[in-house]
Amino acid sequence: MPEYDDDWDVPEDDRDDPENEENEENTPDGEKKKKLTWKTVLLALVVFAIVGSLVQVVARGGFGGALNTTGSSGGAQKKEHSRQEQEIRPPKQPKTIRLGNQRVPQASGPIIVINPGLVTPGGSAAVEGGGFDKKATVDILLKARKSDTKGRAIGSVRSDRFGSIYARFTMPENAGTRPATLVAQQRNSRKTAEAKVITGGAVGTAKINKMVGRPGDVVTVSARGFRPGESINVFWGRTTGIPVTTLHTDSSGGVAHAAIKVGVAPTGSSTLVLVGKRSKTTATAPFQMLAMYPSMKSKPYALKAGQRITLSANKFAPGERVLVYINSTGGLPAFTAQANGMGQIRDVAFNVPFGLKGRQTLMAIGDQSRAVVRSGFTVLPYSPSAEPSAFGGRAGTTLSFYVAGFAPGETVNAYAGSGSKGQRKIGTFQVDDRGKAEAVGSYKITPADESGVSFQLIGQKSGGIAKASINMSQGRGD
Repeated sequence: MPEYDDDWDVPEDDRDDPENEENEENTPDGEKKKKLTWKTVLLALVVFAIVGSLVQVVARGGFGGALNTTGSSGGAQKKEHSRQEQEIRPPKQPKTIRLGNQRVPQASGPIIVINPGLVTPGGSAAVEGGGFDKKATVDILLKARKSDTKGRAIGSVRSDRFGSIYARFTMPENAGTRPATLVAQQRNSRKTAEAKVITGGAVGTAKINKMVGRPGDVVTVSARGFRPGESINVFWGRTTGIPVTTLHTDSSGGVAHAAIKVGVAPTGSSTLVLVGKRSKTTATAPFQMLAMYPSMKSKPYALKAGQRITLSANKFAPGERVLVYINSTGGLPAFTAQANGMGQIRDVAFNVPFGLKGRQTLMAIGDQSRAVVRSGFTVLPYSPSAEPSAFGGRAGTTLSFYVAGFAPGETVNAYAGSGSKGQRKIGTFQVDDRGKAEAVGSYKITPADESGVSFQLIGQKSGGIAKASINMSQGRGD
């Protein structure tokens, strides 16, 4: 059996020795044959890697380009940017009608409210609303200006089986100090609601000695970042209206351990707000406000336009003003009511304006507490009736009408014929305070009417239509 030394993988004839080296140097081609080992392969791979890296650097613009410290490529940044901004579909503008001195939307639609009304950059707040489709996905967007057509996506929420939403959101750190607009937009729909977000001006700091309480409790507040000797208005959950108290800064622009009473503020997560009178500097501190869940009911539940509806509510803050909106929280409230010492609103009534039809949304918001409750009512259509004094007759016969079911005291227009071209106005009359009238209108039958003619009597306010006919084969009615 042949024997091998330690270099067992190399045949004996090929082993290196001085003689072999000399012979290799004297080969006809004058070149030395070299062996391919694992070290040679590894070295080649390293060289290729270095060359490849240099080529990529040159292709990207050389060594002078900026360093990307974001942890993502430019393409990923672009994709992320497109996810953060979304197109805001303009909502269908509803028709409005007048209620007292204020115009309100004619039809119910999406409606939202922010609690608390003041949110500092990086702070948290809740958005609550309704009027969306049930089990729909609603995106929460933020736009810097009301006129913007795109908004920054800050979250989404799914509506419940009643079309209501409730979600918490965090105000972006770079949101700025100007008022922004929060948008709740249902996906694949034009159902959109907006509410203003107040973020405050220059930012100071504030601390409270305890984080939970209810209106009337005493807490200790410390603050800094204001002007020296400046007066500071103190609010709870808002920045408007009458402050609960006023503090004064020392020579360093701070306040140390000032005792104040907890004012009326939003139930749940709320905010203590300090606003400098001169500097407009704003300082906030989070606070958990205990137990305030108002309820509201209206009666009757269904009624016609022009009829009177009564509202009652309870569990608002004692003595606070309550803002009542119909179908939208944009602009001024439809009317206001004052809660009594027990936080109740008793039998506040108003006449339902003409122009409202179908389901309507009521939203009551505590002016100080920002506590919110929603309710509603249904506006029923008018369905008047009319009977002619005769159901037939020859040319020259004069007839009149007996009507009922119109709005009290409204004016009614009477028309003969059918179709936009064939219909002609034959008279106008007024019903009494019960919506009735007897032997009103006067119409003389023409020869053309002997084969039959129909009438429409239309209320100017209610829009109710009563129909009648004469000389028709089917007899009474139309």
